[in-house]
Amino acid sequence: MYVMNQIRIGAILSYFSIFLTFIVGLIYTPILIRWLGQSDYGLYSLVLAFTSYLSLMDMGVGNAIVRYIARNRAIGDSKTESDLIGQFLRFFLGISVLTLIVGFIICIKVPDIFRNSLENSDIRTAQIMIIILTISFALSFILNVYSAVLQAYERFAFLKLSSIIRIVLVPIITIIALATGGSLISMTVITTSVNIIILIIGYLYCKKIIGIKVTFSPIEQDLKKEIFIYAFLILLTSIADKIYWQTDQVLLGILKNPEVVAVYAVAIQFVMIFMTLSVALSSLFLPKLSKIVTEKNHITKLNELFISISRFQFFVLALAFSGFIIFGKEFIILWAGSSYEQAFTIVIILMIPFFFDLVQNTGLVILQAKGLYLFRTISLVICSILNIIISIPLIEQYGSTGTAIVTAIFIAVGNVILLNYYYYYKIGLDIKLYWKNIIRIMLPLLVLVILFYKIKFNFNLETVGLFVSMFLYMILYIITIYSLCLNTLEKKSLKKIIKFL
Repeated sequence: MYVMNQIRIGAILSYFSIFLTFIVGLIYTPILIRWLGQSDYGLYSLVLAFTSYLSLMDMGVGNAIVRYIARNRAIGDSKTESDLIGQFLRFFLGISVLTLIVGFIICIKVPDIFRNSLENSDIRTAQIMIIILTISFALSFILNVYSAVLQAYERFAFLKLSSIIRIVLVPIITIIALATGGSLISMTVITTSVNIIILIIGYLYCKKIIGIKVTFSPIEQDLKKEIFIYAFLILLTSIADKIYWQTDQVLLGILKNPEVVAVYAVAIQFVMIFMTLSVALSSLFLPKLSKIVTEKNHITKLNELFISISRFQFFVLALAFSGFIIFGKEFIILWAGSSYEQAFTIVIILMIPFFFDLVQNTGLVILQAKGLYLFRTISLVICSILNIIISIPLIEQYGSTGTAIVTAIFIAVGNVILLNYYYYYKIGLDIKLYWKNIIRIMLPLLVLVILFYKIKFNFNLETVGLFVSMFLYMILYIITIYSLCLNTLEKKSLKKIIKFL
């Protein structure tokens, strides 16, 4: 009961934090764009995308912490749990030192990498930002061990509240800093400082509230090997994800200019919101699924969870994506300015295949829980490498639209078609039943979207009129979902959630 309450509270807080992120972004991003200008905003986005590769120094071990601590909790082996945490801390101490070395090497190489696309003053600013972010990553790696332990212990309420505090604090302090003459460097210091403080609070929670014990005794060689293989596969997947969502911006920064990066960065912001909507729920189930796969005849439970969670994710994501299809162009022009209008096209190109990948995100969590990530990793790495190779000439000829099309094609192949094949033939998930469910609930929504898209031009889509139209669409969407798409169990669950709130 406690665990289910934590999952329920975690899910509610997750979606609240996403809503809050959207509202904050609604106010915060236009302020940044207008105060910094398109060039500086593009530089800021470029540096964040470039340094985000340092997060790969995690090497997939962060995800492994959740899986193996949760598994040890299920079998009640507290001694191995303490040893595991100690080994993870020792590992990340070494990784932090390595991160500092790699980060400073990158900093030195920045003038050579961006000499054709950045001014000298921009290069100096980028170097300082990279140093700050490198130090932040080095500290975060060690402290993130305790965040992973909190997730393994299913303390979702605390984790999500921490996330909400971060979402609110960073923009408020940044706006105050910019209003008093702050710069890109000030923004970087503020963001990293808030993140580190939140992580320190998580460490104190682990030590004082949960009473986590850490020992540095060696763990069994077989277990160490198993963790290494699992973490390595997660690492390769993370590299592929970075190629999909960050390398496009880096390539645009090298081959084009910061202004083009700024437009693409705005598009990626919307894509990341859709991604967060999906991950917010599915990520809560890794500890639970890690326990289920230890049971005999667990495939029935996995199928039930896979389809039920995917249906719920479809309802949430379809509202966001269909709303964006109808109102996205007008919203971006109002929100960021007419110079960012192309971001709408980029989002649509990327999200058409990515939507179907996100809806079934629980499948990825099942792969993690079962330790069957190899096929996903290999297919994703191959697709991501081909993505880079084909994107470079298309960026030179077609700019950001060209690289978006290439990325979308490989998302469809690697993340949807190949994975569904694997889910069906290797895991034993009932993919045919899954798609019957998805198509059945998708058809009435397609009719609603087409009708509303045609009649939207009868509304005044400037400022207040735009938001009134969006609210009206949301009401019609909810009515359609409830009356035509939800099954009896989902309606009961919805009533329970409303009652809980």
